[in-house]
Amino acid sequence: MAYRDPEQLTCPSCAKRAELVWLVGEGPNTKPGEGAAYVQILDPGPWQEQTTNTARAWHGTLTCPPVAQPY
Repeated sequence: MAYRDPEQLTCPSCAKRAELVWLVGEGPNTKPGEGAAYVQILDPGPWQEQTTNTARAWHGTLTCPPVAQPY
């Protein structure tokens, strides 16, 4: 079984706030109190995602998208 786990993130540089949605999976052999079988990003929202590893749990970097500069 898997469920969505939305989380509000705030950029430490520009204070932009936006949602990131995690996909958390629990297998049939997951015992109560045991960690999730896997955790991945389902929807990064506006955040730019750089994944380094996806085995069991997501590892990587999320960065704030560049702000469009007026011309």
